[in-house]
Amino acid sequence: MPELEQHSLGPYFIERHLARGGMSDIYLAKDTRTLQPVVIKLVHSSNREHCERFRREIATSQALKHEHILPALDHGEFEAWVYMVTPYIAAGTLKQRLQEGALDLEEAGNLLDQLASALHYAHGQGILHRDIKPSNILLQDGTHAYLTDFGLVKKVGDETDLTLSGYLIGTPEYMAPELADESVTVRSDVYALGIVLYQMLTGHVPFTGSTPIGIYLKHIRERPTPPSHLRTDLPRSIERVVLQALEKDPQRRFQSAQEFAEAYQQALKLAQGHTLTLDRLMLTRLLSQENELLGAGRRKPRKVSPRQALLASLGAAVFVVFPTLLGSALYSWQAPAASKAALAPSAAAVCNAPNIRPALPSAGAGSQHSANVGPVSDAAHVMEIAPMTTWQESQPVKQDHKHDKHHQKKQKHKHSDSSSINIDIEIND
Repeated sequence: MPELEQHSLGPYFIERHLARGGMSDIYLAKDTRTLQPVVIKLVHSSNREHCERFRREIATSQALKHEHILPALDHGEFEAWVYMVTPYIAAGTLKQRLQEGALDLEEAGNLLDQLASALHYAHGQGILHRDIKPSNILLQDGTHAYLTDFGLVKKVGDETDLTLSGYLIGTPEYMAPELADESVTVRSDVYALGIVLYQMLTGHVPFTGSTPIGIYLKHIRERPTPPSHLRTDLPRSIERVVLQALEKDPQRRFQSAQEFAEAYQQALKLAQGHTLTLDRLMLTRLLSQENELLGAGRRKPRKVSPRQALLASLGAAVFVVFPTLLGSALYSWQAPAASKAALAPSAAAVCNAPNIRPALPSAGAGSQHSANVGPVSDAAHVMEIAPMTTWQESQPVKQDHKHDKHHQKKQKHKHSDSSSINIDIEIND
């Protein structure tokens, strides 16, 4: 509220208003004792239910000691206000970071590890968060995550609840489908964390709508769009992990936040290993091709021993002298047949005959594909495709324009749903 700006609240000097939540106002202040910036969260005591929730949040923040849970530095009451003091994280929230676009796989995995660690610790202390979403995740230096805002917490096995019977409380985009008729469990928090991971990888939540109840009904009735449809380079192994976290049946989800994070890291290693294997195969192939092209020129002359040189000289003499002697003997024997050979047509006469065509030049002797000749498989591939391309160019396909126009007509369908659900959702921003 503006009237609190530039005023003191105990040792804290309130500088400016930062945000307004579902039941509180948040201010940037300075601790006059340490001169450090802090955040003060205030709830007016006129709303009894909000004050009770806020006191639970303060008690939970003080009890949970974890490096990825935002600590409570101080708390108290001042006039008509109940307040809690926390560190100021200048980098802002994960929600603000995602406005710049989706995260890469490693960055998303790093944040998931931190959040899952904090959530698994809270679950071990019997605390269910019930409102996990990017606006409740602070990022220090853009890499260190803090889970915050435990205003909707519930203890495991605690039957008392501040929420009225017949009401659901939470943020519809992140609420598990079973909450319509079941109490919150560890797996409900895992579902919400799965929505956050989906959003980190794609930049979008899986379900949206114009009303809170419309959004929540989609969690119950519809399957999420596979994240690979929104991010085509997403490995299948990671997609399977995301979709398992978003299973409608809680028993088919990961049974803990830690199990969820470990599965993601295993899927990430599998995806990276597959990519590394492909890179190695490609490098091996390139090196092999280079050796084939350049290896012959780099081969060193083989050393020849004196004995090998002598044998080679004798062999050369045999191949020179023996054919000469043999040729002389045969010449004298075949001389009478010379007159018959003179009657045979010459090679030039055969090539000039009207019904004989000369052989076509090979690809290496001036063919239009000679520049693309490489390994044998590549050359065969080029030769297979070239005739098909020529046929397609010479045989244009006739199109039935009437048939095309018939398919271009758009059919408008009105969707009506007569079913309804009597659930009131209290929205907590």
